[in-house]
Amino acid sequence: MALVEPSGRERVLTQADIICTRTDERGVITFTNPTFSRITGFSRAEATGKPHNIIRHPDVPRAVYFLLWDYIKNHQEKFFAVTKNVCKDGDHYWTIGYFQPETGPDGEITGYRSTRHGLHDERLKEEFDQLYRQVRAEERQHPRPEQIDAGIKSMQKALAKRGYKDYESFAKRAL
Repeated sequence: MALVEPSGRERVLTQADIICTRTDERGVITFTNPTFSRITGFSRAEATGKPHNIIRHPDVPRAVYFLLWDYIKNHQEKFFAVTKNVCKDGDHYWTIGYFQPETGPDGEITGYRSTRHGLHDERLKEEFDQLYRQVRAEERQHPRPEQIDAGIKSMQKALAKRGYKDYESFAKRAL
């Protein structure tokens, strides 16, 4: 969960902004690029050693993160997602990115990397915001252990109504 209260103000990434992070196998940040620090307000020293969810915006459903982590851990392939992230001061920014595992010589996962750029299409931001509000509302109606399953079912139903087979195909529209 976000460590700060969201401000409601958006930071818009430039076309040239690319955010890169790496984590260990537990999701603890081991590397951030300078763009990450400039956008989020977290220095490399502040972010390193912290869980990657220090930038998790509470508007993004738990189900989205479950799908992302489950896929990259179990399929060991990259996963595309649209995320609304929170900055150190509570501002937010939208990204489209891919998340992928890094493996050692034995094929075991040693960590994860993500590369993200800004989402600039206002119509898509609104579509994702609407989907995320709907799914988060469903998640909140259930006890915490049941929230992810409820969120996934809600998301699948909402995406099917929009004509998408899954979350990733919906997210790839932003590429």
